[in-house]
Amino acid sequence: MISDLIFTLAGFLVFNVKTGLYSLLGLIMRSALIDNFIESFNRSKYFHVVTSNATCICDFIQNDLQRGATIVNATGAFTGDDKYIILTVLSPSQAVKLRNFIKEHDPKAFLLISNTSEIIGKGFHSV
Repeated sequence: MISDLIFTLAGFLVFNVKTGLYSLLGLIMRSALIDNFIESFNRSKYFHVVTSNATCICDFIQNDLQRGATIVNATGAFTGDDKYIILTVLSPSQAVKLRNFIKEHDPKAFLLISNTSEIIGKGFHSV
């Protein structure tokens, strides 16, 4: 990266400002492309599922998707009903399967799905 920056700055001096600016633009675009390409290998989906029926969803996560999950007891602020929050991290293809399963089996569930790229722990990267 430092050598690329040196060559880009040399482009300003050896050629002209226009060539140097194109070189700088190319360097920035290439860096962004490489970062996105590398991050695409680490992408996962982080799920928060708020539901009244944690057993059904957790069984699917553990048995069909072969992933772990954590259940947190919660209370609905609006209704005061007992709820469960299921936390799990899945690959993008598994995320689609879980979304479809929840849509079919628990349409009243509330889903928060986030992209994440750094997961450390069992089944992912070691500590």
